[in-house]
Amino acid sequence: MAPEVAKWLELADLDYGVAEHLLGTYHPIPVEIICYHCQQAAEKAVKALILYFGIADAIPKKHDISYLLDQVKAHIAIDEEYYDYADTLTPYGVAVRYPNELQLEERHARNALNYAGEILAWAKGIITE
Repeated sequence: MAPEVAKWLELADLDYGVAEHLLGTYHPIPVEIICYHCQQAAEKAVKALILYFGIADAIPKKHDISYLLDQVKAHIAIDEEYYDYADTLTPYGVAVRYPNELQLEERHARNALNYAGEILAWAKGIITE
């Protein structure tokens, strides 16, 4: 695996690990921060795929995970569920930075962790085949 691809996956793992840790140990649960790190994990995992397939000379400076998935769909089949996960996670990359932009509850953090985990595992599965 190319070092740059490995670095993006490592960063995705770190974001995901922080989200897991916060959900399991921090009280009250910092829902917005967990959702943010989940969005970041998924975004970085898809950006690793973009590098893996050599699609771009530079990583797109976009945070819309569906847009990023579109960049790799010519190279791999993408189940619709990943677009659903992406559409749920994408707003957490920006909107949670502004108080009261999103009304989030613990269930949102748990779903975000699940969705980010699915995208991360999927990307790793492709890259390490």
